[in-house]
Amino acid sequence: MSAPPQHPALGKTSRAIGVMLALLSVPYAHASMRPLRILRAPWDAADPDPVAAAPVVPAPVATIGESELRASDNHGTLTNALPQSEEPALDPQVLAKTAGSIAVEDASGHALDAFYTQLGRTLSKEPGAITRVLHYGDSMIASDYVSGTMRRRMQARYGDAGHGFILTANGWDWYFHNDVVHRASDGWSLSRITGPLASDGLFGLGGVSFHTSQRANATFATLARGEFGKAVSRFDVYYLEQPGGGDFELSVKGSAPERVSTAGPAKVSRKRSVTVPDGAGELTLRAIGGGDVRTFGVVMEREAPGVTYDALGALGGRASLWKTMNAEHWREQLTLRQPALIVLQYGTNESEDGGVNEPEYEKTLGTLIDTLRASAPFASVLVAAPLDRAEKAEDGSMRSPRVIVRIVELQKKIAAQHGVAFWNTFEAMGGKGSMAKWVAKGLGGADLTHPTPQGAQLVGDLFFKALSTGHDAFASAHRGSPATDSGRD
Repeated sequence: MSAPPQHPALGKTSRAIGVMLALLSVPYAHASMRPLRILRAPWDAADPDPVAAAPVVPAPVATIGESELRASDNHGTLTNALPQSEEPALDPQVLAKTAGSIAVEDASGHALDAFYTQLGRTLSKEPGAITRVLHYGDSMIASDYVSGTMRRRMQARYGDAGHGFILTANGWDWYFHNDVVHRASDGWSLSRITGPLASDGLFGLGGVSFHTSQRANATFATLARGEFGKAVSRFDVYYLEQPGGGDFELSVKGSAPERVSTAGPAKVSRKRSVTVPDGAGELTLRAIGGGDVRTFGVVMEREAPGVTYDALGALGGRASLWKTMNAEHWREQLTLRQPALIVLQYGTNESEDGGVNEPEYEKTLGTLIDTLRASAPFASVLVAAPLDRAEKAEDGSMRSPRVIVRIVELQKKIAAQHGVAFWNTFEAMGGKGSMAKWVAKGLGGADLTHPTPQGAQLVGDLFFKALSTGHDAFASAHRGSPATDSGRD
């Protein structure tokens, strides 16, 4: 006979639950077991607020009198609460991009140290701290649009140290300088790196040598109106001392003319300085005979911390044309000028050849870089790429010639190999196809090669942002070279 079925309430599960409830009820049997309770019982009072229930402690009463202090010794390196590490150096790529440009490339990491260090001295307004920039290039620099913009921007931020170097007379029909008065009479003859050549290879700082055995003159002066180019305190005349050299006179307002003989036993670069009160000024150079007078140009500077920017462009300029320059003479000229930065910007005229012999081009530009580094070891060197050009395709559209793209690539490679800086003007203006866009916007000329004045100003702005933000990054990593936000676009 089978057992009767068990009631569900008497099963194993029910018995287990009953045992658990019995155990949980034990802490409620006595108040001393209250801390073991899971839930507050309805008959219990609420737990007191521990803060509100804290005992009242009387405020301490200060005594009147003095306490003697023990000797103390505080070493900041041991007791600083702040970390010892400096803020990380600023990233030049990020800074340039934030400013709306692209950064200078420096494979060596130190190619612009000399330039940035001198710029720091200028910013600190050290006496005589002039940062001189020499910008060599083609017609775009000969017309002083890009370089003129750079001069204005750099002087607005770092200080105006004067206009800089100007050729004795117009070396080319398109030769022009902004923010200065410059005129020359008839009677000058010239030799230049683009031809006709000088047999001795002495072309001066700007690649042009002027001479005369007659009476000829040239005048250099500040502007009477405008925001820029209004002050000078020293004129430096660059000339050649040579056997049988003639005489010239230097005249400034308020002083008797000074007569200078250029005769000497050998051909040597010389500089004659004339100081004037800082402000408006004018110098006239007059060749007065007695032999051949050979001059190269005049520098206008101020005795104040700041920047000068020499536009040394040549119509039809190419890197290869400097092969004819006498290396020792160039060293003399650069030693007299003492630049902090030398910019080389060629490639546009080379691209008109339709192609480029890469081994020969690497040799040509590399030799030019090495010559300048040897002639001016105190200066930084930077290669600036050419601008984009445009050519029409069969369907009427415009595109970048392949040769200009290849020249830019080669320049970047050569700069890295020779330890100098590189700034990619081509990419900064937009890269492939950018000149076609610039022409449509009125920034590129009808020749599809040169920028308009507005376009050249934009290139100058981009280059300024690259160099100035590069210095800001350098200064953040070298605390002795200060940076400032004033004037940053």
